[in-house]
Amino acid sequence: MKMLYAKAYSLSSSDDQLSHSPNPSTEQKPTIVLVEDDSDLSTLLRRELEREHFKLLLARDRDEAHWVLRRVSARKIPLLTIIDLNLAQGNGSEIISFIRNLREIKRSPILAISSRSAPEVRIRALEEGADDILEKPFGMREFLSRIRVLSRCYEQSTSPLMPDVTVTLGPLYIDTQKIEVAIEGQEVLLTRLEFRILHYLALHQGRVVTKEELLSSLWGEEEPVADETLKVHISAIRKKLGDRNRTPKLIETLRGFGYRLKKSLPPR
Repeated sequence: MKMLYAKAYSLSSSDDQLSHSPNPSTEQKPTIVLVEDDSDLSTLLRRELEREHFKLLLARDRDEAHWVLRRVSARKIPLLTIIDLNLAQGNGSEIISFIRNLREIKRSPILAISSRSAPEVRIRALEEGADDILEKPFGMREFLSRIRVLSRCYEQSTSPLMPDVTVTLGPLYIDTQKIEVAIEGQEVLLTRLEFRILHYLALHQGRVVTKEELLSSLWGEEEPVADETLKVHISAIRKKLGDRNRTPKLIETLRGFGYRLKKSLPPR
């Protein structure tokens, strides 16, 4: 009864907030679902996010997260999710997969939090669909920087100022207005950050885009981002596009320089 009460209380209060007329400081920001079972950390993160004028929905385990996310999906609320991968009840990775399979929110940004620092943990989380991963312990400056980057992913991809561009490169099709990618006529599900990486390469097709340029354009210069994070995202994009087994490659790696999206490519 206590868990159900906590769930209902946190959601009912958040629903009230969501029903209010938009505040100018929040109308372009996604609502954040925070999935965290450490009450001290949850309280700290909630306080920092509310200072940044984000609206929050809280969940403490997999079942609560699924319940919250279904409601968000049904109401088509713009979403950013923060998920602790090391929950006592339920696997955080399962929640990532759950989001990626809900049609209305499948492209929403996800920040994973992990207490494990092994490189394979980071790689697995990103390959499963997280846009970024933050390792404990972390500072609030770094945390908020990552949130701002992912929030920009949402804001820029929904902005009316985003150029109306469709790109066709052989079997590859990109539609910036619908936020859709298809390869040989088959839709490819990319995260918002993966979409922005591919879109940036497409805007500069045929030209070498340095790692520094990509990192600065997508993450900004507020907080340094490891090259490994970019490499994993590029690898995930290639895997989803079927580029690993393609000759010639759609996305070329020029070691020591950066990446290049080819100007033309014949179908496989």
